[in-house]
Amino acid sequence: MAESLPEDMIMEILLRLPAKSLGRFKCVCKRWRFLISKRGFAKSHLQRLKAGDPITSQRIIVGSSCDRDIPLETVDYEALDGGGEGRVVEPHGIIPFQERCCIVGSCDGMVCLVGPRSFLIYNPTTRVYIELPGSHFNFNRDELFSELRDGRYCGFGYDSQSDDYKVVKIVEVDDTDEYPEWEAAIFSLRSGSWRRKQVRFQEQEHRDVQIFRHGVYWKGALHWCAQLWNVDHRCEAVIISFDLLREEFLQVLPVPEVDKDVYYWELGIHGVNLFIYNCVHYPAVEAWITDEYGKGASWTKWFSVDCSAFVNCHPWDSLLLAYTRCGKIVFWLGTKRMILFDPESNTCKDYPIERHCYIEYAIYLETLVSPYLGG
Repeated sequence: MAESLPEDMIMEILLRLPAKSLGRFKCVCKRWRFLISKRGFAKSHLQRLKAGDPITSQRIIVGSSCDRDIPLETVDYEALDGGGEGRVVEPHGIIPFQERCCIVGSCDGMVCLVGPRSFLIYNPTTRVYIELPGSHFNFNRDELFSELRDGRYCGFGYDSQSDDYKVVKIVEVDDTDEYPEWEAAIFSLRSGSWRRKQVRFQEQEHRDVQIFRHGVYWKGALHWCAQLWNVDHRCEAVIISFDLLREEFLQVLPVPEVDKDVYYWELGIHGVNLFIYNCVHYPAVEAWITDEYGKGASWTKWFSVDCSAFVNCHPWDSLLLAYTRCGKIVFWLGTKRMILFDPESNTCKDYPIERHCYIEYAIYLETLVSPYLGG
């Protein structure tokens, strides 16, 4: 039957299927294997996925740079609430330096990891990975891989104009002056090489910056929550964006306007939207969401959760990982627990996962996109 169907009909059927099912269906016949393995099919499948409801294909990948004996794990966060069909937690096989890696971020189903001396691009769905070659850049203060203890100042995303995936690592090369100088090490997956570029990290009236966690890819740019200090030691909350086409820093997104001082903690992705949250004003964790881009973008208050329900956990020990289609929230509490919290009933369920220190994580889509030339 598979051989008798017209190719355009087969393509239409296959493009509607989940990535994991397509991986199994390669075994149906040579014709299907050839169609599913084409780079153009992976791109079309990705575009259809994004145009529909990507939340159903979003997963959390969890790791920890200090848990050497526990592999990377994928969490189907909808499955615990009955919204998914697979296993709630699925461990990954052995990949290079996974026991000492930090998760930088994700883009189009691929996850960027950083180890002691190099980066790695990995598709958790297909289990295909590529280790990036090292860089021989001679930075004045920090060599590229000498300070990779976490994913801060790193990011991974897609430049649609050049059809290229890029890894970005920001390095402070001179802090002897009143205003630090910065350089970006940029790896192009298409060219397979690193290059360096001087970047202006902040406006000149600011003299110091603190970035929280890794860069989040959204709409062609990497985004970080940051705190800027000016020469008068006043602090300003901002969202810093690194445009992957222009390869420069821009401040194109405002933080949400609220009536009180808010300590923004992190950015995240929900479907095709960007969200930001704070977790300092006890006992609430508050979040805002937007689907707009640019300086005039507006934020909508998403939710405010009373964290006093989280036993023995202060709000700033809570990471907001994801938001389900049913309106429940996935939190990581302290250093040990991942929970699915129901704001309506004020109850939670524990995920069958455990770490003994702070986690590294990213939200990714289940796709067929390969790290080899992004195809």
